[in-house]
Formats: sequence, C-alpha cells, structure tokens
Amino acid sequence: MLLSEEALERLHKRFPYPSFSRAEYQRRYDNIRRMMREMKLDCLLIIGGSAAYGRLWFNLRYVTNMLGKAEMATYCFFPKAGDPAVVTRPGHSLAGAMLARTVVRHIIVGKPSVLDAIVNEIKERGYDKGRVGIVEYDPYTSIPKNHWDFFTANLPQAEFVFVTKEFIAMRLLKSAEEIQFLERSAEIGDVGVRAMQERVKPGMTESEVFGIVHEAVMRAGGEMGMIQLGSCSMRDPDINDQRPRPVDRVIGDRDIINNELGIFYNGYEAQCGKPVMTGEPTAEYKEMFDIAMEGYRRLVPTMHAGKSSAESAEAMTFIHDTDYEFYGGFLQGMLGANPRHEPQVGFDRVQSSEDRFLYGPDGRLIYQAGHVFTLQMHIVDKSHSRGLFLGDFFAIEEKGPRCLNKFPPQIVRPGRQ
Repeated sequence: MLLSEEALERLHKRFPYPSFSRAEYQRRYDNIRRMMREMKLDCLLIIGGSAAYGRLWFNLRYVTNMLGKAEMATYCFFPKAGDPAVVTRPGHSLAGAMLARTVVRHIIVGKPSVLDAIVNEIKERGYDKGRVGIVEYDPYTSIPKNHWDFFTANLPQAEFVFVTKEFIAMRLLKSAEEIQFLERSAEIGDVGVRAMQERVKPGMTESEVFGIVHEAVMRAGGEMGMIQLGSCSMRDPDINDQRPRPVDRVIGDRDIINNELGIFYNGYEAQCGKPVMTGEPTAEYKEMFDIAMEGYRRLVPTMHAGKSSAESAEAMTFIHDTDYEFYGGFLQGMLGANPRHEPQVGFDRVQSSEDRFLYGPDGRLIYQAGHVFTLQMHIVDKSHSRGLFLGDFFAIEEKGPRCLNKFPPQIVRPGRQ
C-alpha cells in the first residue's frame, strides 16, 4: 500500500514521534546508493527486530524511522532506484500509532508472509538474477536461518551478499542532526542520574531505584533503552558490574549503586553512569574513583581528530601500576544504538581481519570529526569482587572532544546537591 503525503502528515500530527529532517534522510539515501553502486547491488534487504533493549531496530530505523511492536523480523526493501519500502506483517504494525513512525510511504504487507512478499518484490523488479545485499542486525548477528533458506530456495539465480559491515562503516561518522539527537539522549541520561541523587534513600529496595530511573527518563521523553543498576555494601562488596534486572535487595546506609544508562531518543543512545553512594566511600572505593578520574583526565586529550586509538591505549597504561584494572574497554563506540557498540578501544580489544571495516590495516582507529564514544572508566579489583563505573558521552568535533553530558563526573551522594 502507498500512503499519501497527506495521510502520512495526518499520522505524524496525531502521533508526534521524533524524526529527522527530509534533508537528513536524503543524505542517508544518497550515501546508501553510493555504496550500492560501488558494490554493484540491485537492492538491499535491511532487517530489524525487537531484542537487545530494542537496539536490533538500529539499521531499519536509520532508513525508515520505523520499528515494530514485538516483531522479531521486519524488513526494509531498498532498491537501487525508486523509493524504499517497509515490509511487515499484517496486524499491529499497520495500526495508525505504529505507521505514524514511518517516513517511508511505501508499505508492503506480508501476504501470506513477509518472506513471500520480499521474494515477490524482487521478482517484480527484475532483480531475481541480480545481486541482493543483506544488512543484518549487526555485523555479528545475522538474519534467521529459515529466512536465508527461503530466499535462496525461491531466488536460486540471485546472488546474496552480506554488506552489514560496509553499511555500518558508512554510518560511522555522525551528521550534525544525529549528534543533536544523541545530545538529547545524553540530557535524558543526566535526568536519570539526577533522579537518583534526589530520591534514593537507605531502606528502599533496588527495584525502587530502577523505578525511580524509569519514571524520570520516561517523563523526560526518553524511550526505554538500557537501564542497568547494581548495588552492594561498600564494606562487604560482592559485585563488579551492573545488571539489567533488579533484585529485591534493600539499600543500606553505606552502599554503592553502580549504574549504566543508555536512554534512547528516537533510537539514538548516549550512555552515561555515575557511582551513587549512600554513605562515605570506603578507602578502596575512594581510591577506585580517583583512578577513574585520572583515567578520564588522561583519555579526553587523546580524543582529537587525527589522533588514534593507539594513543588512547597508551594513555591508559598507568593503571598497570595500580591494584586495579579496566573491566572491558574504555572507549565504546556508539553508532546509534547497535548491539555491539562498535568500534571499541581497550586492552581487551584485539583487532582481527573481520574488523578492517572500522579499523586501519595496522589495527588502529584514526579519530575523525563525527566519531562518537562513551568514555567509560569501569574499574575493578583483581579479584573482580569490587567495581566502580563512571561514564560520559563524547562527540569528536573539529575543535576537539565535546562531552554531551552536563551532569559532572562525581560520586553522587543522595540528598546532597
């Protein structure tokens, strides 16, 4: 079915979801078609689905602004010429409140199935003997096997090519509009941290803390995104990481609540986190926070256009002279809200030939204006029984790195402003 401009405008007015400008979508479509010409592709099949905090809609939303209600597999059919189309199943996806998300007027309803509809569209376009590019959920999470079997069985003369990495690489540098949406995501993340500062008290449960953050960020206009929290006594610690689900634990009077928030705004995710402590930090946690701040101060000056991931890694070697270590990487790329957070910079990151779509032949990433990263200092002791997380979101601009979070890096003490 083809939505008229008038019908789409009415839907957008009735359900005012955030969206990018027409110029931004045209920029994206131009870049996609340039990639398709270079790879001699007749069309793309871009998949999206509901998993990984909703991040699996990542590539589909980039082209259509669309996501489903609970579907695991909705596609965008993107031809080398003409308008792209959303290919979805009947039912929830065709409700007005769902269609109002799309900026694409052409909706193909999967009858009898989404897969049949895609095959029919490819045949009608005359691409059944051509090259069909597949853009997966992310470079390491492919389309379902039964989809692959159906496509190859029903289009035996077509050549299917996985182009996920090329598609992701095309998205690597953010436009000014994308950074504006990431800035809004960062602002809502700050709202979640501030809510904990104002409302957390000893005696409440960890579930209540989750509820405080959820309520605050939803009221501020955020999507669900990622909310991870983990609490323990600083005097008897037993966690090194935060969790996506609460436990029915009562917050004590000298606890740490580590948090990592990635609140979506129109599918774009800027992560942040500030350690919340309900009492004076113990000597160990004070030392860990000092190390986190030292790493923060050393890392930011390396995040300039023209510098590289090797310089960032070198700046972080100071931690080897302490009793602590980094848990994971210290720069986490956020292409938007992709499951794998590419590209990543850290001691645990070993580049392979599969990573060359993001890194240079020597394994280094050369920073450019438009790169965006979560700077995260996740410090743990050697036994991994004690952890502290501190994170902010940065955009690399021509003048240097700019932090999109306004809540300053600090130990957050509830009740104290």
